[in-house]
Amino acid sequence: MQKILVLAVILVSGFVKAESDPCESTQYPVKWESELVHPESYELPAIFYKTNYSKVILPVSKAIDFVKNNMANHKAYLKDAKAYILESLSKMPKNKLIDHSNLLIPTDGLQGRELSKAIHVMAGYQGLFEGLLLKNEASVSINGNWVNSSSVTYMVGNDPAPLDDLSFVHKLIVSNSNQVVFEKCWLDRKQPYNKTR
Repeated sequence: MQKILVLAVILVSGFVKAESDPCESTQYPVKWESELVHPESYELPAIFYKTNYSKVILPVSKAIDFVKNNMANHKAYLKDAKAYILESLSKMPKNKLIDHSNLLIPTDGLQGRELSKAIHVMAGYQGLFEGLLLKNEASVSINGNWVNSSSVTYMVGNDPAPLDDLSFVHKLIVSNSNQVVFEKCWLDRKQPYNKTR
């Protein structure tokens, strides 16, 4: 009976380990930390990224410049995604602040190149918010109040139970007084890079 219980515990713990999300952990080694500053006003039209209690707000003019200069287009689906983002931003109504999620492409029923385009539009918007936060060009509010600074932490570690060769976990967390403003996590097969900015 004891052997059966031990075997059951091993099987359950193995299942839980395989089902765990490596992005849920915050115990990875810190590669770098920095302080960010945020303007306390923005021009319209603008888009925002919302978490529970915070908003990251980007003027559309800065967003368009960032996408033009930073988003890759060396593959067909990346070119499609970049064109879609630029078109959706350029068609925004004047004097409006819009949730960026309204500009994403629904993925239900999509396949092939169209699905790749939709996924990379989502990734492109995430990269846009990340990029302008790190360039100190994004406004931030928490519970409706402007904050003029936040902290960013970049962590990299090994996934303890990788499902394939994507064994490195990268986490970027922007926070103010323990309130997460923006968070990004991705898996990679490459060694981590040091801070270059």
